[in-house]
Amino acid sequence: MNRRNRKVHKRRGSRSHGWGRTRGHRGKGHRGGVGNAGALTRHRIRTWKTRWDEIGKHGFKRPQSIVNKDTTINVSQIDAMIPRLLLTGKAFRPEEGEPIVINLDELGYSKLLGAGEISYPLKIITDKVSEKAKIKIEKAGGSVVLFEDLE
Repeated sequence: MNRRNRKVHKRRGSRSHGWGRTRGHRGKGHRGGVGNAGALTRHRIRTWKTRWDEIGKHGFKRPQSIVNKDTTINVSQIDAMIPRLLLTGKAFRPEEGEPIVINLDELGYSKLLGAGEISYPLKIITDKVSEKAKIKIEKAGGSVVLFEDLE
C-alpha cells in the first residue's frame, strides 16, 4: 500500500486534517444535526424541496368531549341476533304473546338505525333511535322506549 498518498500522511502538519474548522469531523454537529434537525431553520431549502407539505399547521383536531361516539346497530342485525340473545338471557319475553324486551345499552350500543327488516315484535330500550327504525319496530308490533322517558 502506498503510504504517502493516505490522507493521514497527506494532512500531517495541518491543524484540521482536511475537515474544515478545528472542531470538524467530531459528532453530528459538524453536518448540522441528524434526521429532521434544522428543517425549519438552517436546512430550509432541502425541506422545501422534499417535504414542503409536512411543514406548518393544517386544520385542527376536534376536542374529544364533543366528538360523537354513538355505537350503532341496525334493525336487521338485531333480528338476526334474537335467538342467541334469548338463549344467553340478554333478551327476555315477559309473557307469551308479548314483545321481546332488549336493552341495547347492555349490549354496548347507543343508537338504533333502521336498515333492514324485522320479523319479531320487540320492545327496545335505547338511548337514541332513528325515525325509520321506530316506524319499522312499531309496524312489527313492538315499541321503542328511550332512557329519558324511563326517568
